[in-house]
Amino acid sequence: MQTLLDYLRPDPKRPGSLYVQLARALKQAMHEGMLEEGEYLPPQRDLAVALGVSRVTVRKAIETLVEQGLLMQRQGAGTRVLKPQQEAIHKNLSVLNSFTEDMAARGLPSRSEWLSRERIQSSPREAIALNLSPGSMLTRYARVRYAGDNPMAYEVASVPGHIIQSVDEVGASLYAALEAHDARPVRALQTMTARNADQQVADYLSMTPGEAVLYIERQGFDQHNRPVEFTRSYYRGDIYDFVTELKMDTRDVQ
Repeated sequence: MQTLLDYLRPDPKRPGSLYVQLARALKQAMHEGMLEEGEYLPPQRDLAVALGVSRVTVRKAIETLVEQGLLMQRQGAGTRVLKPQQEAIHKNLSVLNSFTEDMAARGLPSRSEWLSRERIQSSPREAIALNLSPGSMLTRYARVRYAGDNPMAYEVASVPGHIIQSVDEVGASLYAALEAHDARPVRALQTMTARNADQQVADYLSMTPGEAVLYIERQGFDQHNRPVEFTRSYYRGDIYDFVTELKMDTRDVQ
């Protein structure tokens, strides 16, 4: 039977630094109930010896989780587990709605931390996705989306400049702003890819670099079949699950 130490022990042969592996394993152990709220970790010296790593590795892993609010250190008292991981939020992929609407349906308060709002020339990739001429103007929004106090997604959304001309038109919900221009998406094409969070994404989402995120590109179309939205999002893989319903094709196979 695998012990907690076996579960936590970093592997030098695996990608990623040892402290990142240890921080990730500690967080997952909290999520799975192997480390419970209020429980104390062994002293750093003892933990380092038991895991076969340096004290620096243990210290950096613990500091990472202290910064994320998952552990608390007190002089003379040790390191205590503060809280379990948040229960996963399930997103139905068969329904097209905004993040704000999605959280409201769950009774969760949502908010955005704006990183940038700009009217700018489109990149070649944005121009293709939005069916614009090269260099056409668009509005681009970068923000971190929160459910309660928890960062859930880092998002960069681009909208054709002839639809939304002022960056100030978008408030809490991009889809509400598009609806005001009779351009709310009614269908979308999405591409999902598993990635490891780089330093920037990890900082935005209170994660450890190298942790798993789900990267989604979405191209939204309005009722006139015009592309009106091109959004790139990074979702936390530890507390955001995507669910889809599949049905058997009952047509006769020739």
